[in-house]
Amino acid sequence: KDIALVFQEPMTSFSPVHTIGSQMVETIRLHMKASKAEARDRAIERLRLVGIPRPEGRVDEYSFQLSGGLRQRVMIAMAVACRPDLILADEPTTALDVTIQAQILALLEQLKREMGTSLMLITHDLGVVARMAERIIVMYAGKVVEEATAEVLFDTPRHPYTRGLLASLPRLGTDPATPLPMIPGQVPSLYDLPRGCRFQDRCP
Repeated sequence: KDIALVFQEPMTSFSPVHTIGSQMVETIRLHMKASKAEARDRAIERLRLVGIPRPEGRVDEYSFQLSGGLRQRVMIAMAVACRPDLILADEPTTALDVTIQAQILALLEQLKREMGTSLMLITHDLGVVARMAERIIVMYAGKVVEEATAEVLFDTPRHPYTRGLLASLPRLGTDPATPLPMIPGQVPSLYDLPRGCRFQDRCP
């Protein structure tokens, strides 16, 4: 009830043999102790909240009947159905085109603001990070290597891995023929990690 998860790929996160409404109703009834009718009304209201057109009809559809953008909106509607304190969003825009990505990010920002919910994004997209984050934690091989406010991290990155990530971003005005800087080497196997800093074999 207090922590909700928005999965990376909603197509594989919803049951294909149950309607989206029945899956939302199950969640609401479990956590909110609501009747079936109350839970259905709440599900429809949440679908409307996230911008799903005709929510009264969509609630009885299956996930495979929806576009990628609508599926992600339904996933967010399910996540906010019980007014959680924290939404954990795992790569919420990965499988979406740029226009739909922007809509989903704007929706998450709006819900965070209106519902007073905290939002934790897990993402490799530094553009998304720059737009959304107040505080950033950079991880490498399962370990935190740097933590700072967004402003500080983008202006003065301290860890070599963070610097490498930021250097690899394409920039306007750069000659298209110029190759992007790369971090040499490979991420170590989590079964055979080096002692000390896990980035040492790739560190300049």
